Amino acid sequence: MKRWQKVLLSGLVVVAAGTGVLWLSGKLSAAPVQAGSPAPDFTLPDQDGKQHRLSAYRGKTVVLAFYPADMTPGCTLEARSLRDKMSEFQQMGVQVFGISVQDVKSKREFCDREGLNYPLLADVGGKAARQYGVLAPAGIAQRVTFIINPQGQIARVITDVNVNSHGEQVLALLKQQPAVQSADWRAKIGQPIPDFSLPRVDNGKMESVYGDRKQKATVVMFIATRCPISNAYNERMRTLAQQYMPKDVRFVGINSNVIEPTPEVAEHAKQNGFPFPVLKDEGNKIADHFNAQFTPEIFVMDAKGILRYHGRIDDSQNPANITSHDLRDTLDALLAGKNPPRAETKAFGCTIKRVR
Repeated sequence: MKRWQKVLLSGLVVVAAGTGVLWLSGKLSAAPVQAGSPAPDFTLPDQDGKQHRLSAYRGKTVVLAFYPADMTPGCTLEARSLRDKMSEFQQMGVQVFGISVQDVKSKREFCDREGLNYPLLADVGGKAARQYGVLAPAGIAQRVTFIINPQGQIARVITDVNVNSHGEQVLALLKQQPAVQSADWRAKIGQPIPDFSLPRVDNGKMESVYGDRKQKATVVMFIATRCPISNAYNERMRTLAQQYMPKDVRFVGINSNVIEPTPEVAEHAKQNGFPFPVLKDEGNKIADHFNAQFTPEIFVMDAKGILRYHGRIDDSQNPANITSHDLRDTLDALLAGKNPPRAETKAFGCTIKRVR
């Protein structure tokens, strides 16, 4: 068999090397799901075996980039282009997925080889590709990208994918979408907080504030390593997280202090046994979005990502003098399907040391 083989399938040219499809060109063999239609739901594993259900990302913009095959020339160029623009996608609160019919092991090898920083979903059998109308007769996905709005509808369908600059191509279209979260959002009670990602202080990997988005509430805590008031709450933060995490409440610590380097923050988290991820907000951009001023300062979002509480953990640095358990009361109310007793309280602590 020759190394390079061309096969004509229903007007679609498939260029292959052995059994590995490299790229697709020509007319599409099937009609993709059209813009304005509900995005078909699916659940697929990524390169690490983690399951992703599309409907769990309702409330944010999602990019689904179907492609023919892992580690082939055209698909590699496309993946690199998306990879290199991932920080801009994250700033916009956009979740990107690549999808092809190869298995989890293949996805893991592709990610490791190219340093890909977004999930690749293993659509073995092509069920999702079939749902979206992009499954070719050869049993592989055609190169088509879908932009899904926060309401779960298909906003754009990209059939003329430019593998060399697909990241820029998608970003240009996203900026035309009114539903895409703005990079200039500001936290307001009763308004949605877009997803965002920051590096974990323990391993440097990017962490989404909402994680898998299946939790009933999300608690964001701005904390510090050198602030005596924040440190007075370390045990309380740890205890609250241990008590409420089993109830599907997600806790995230954020350090925005320019004077506290990442290794120091990582060691502080380890010494205090925090069971939640601690993220580093270099340049205090996320603190600015929340208009957070103190450590500790708390923000609580409900299951839909709506900001429901902002303020203090409780009303006294000294545990013996506490009369109002504000964070605990907020979480109990949300878990019971009720409104928090108070949407806002006055936070107190050390000021966040911002960049000048």
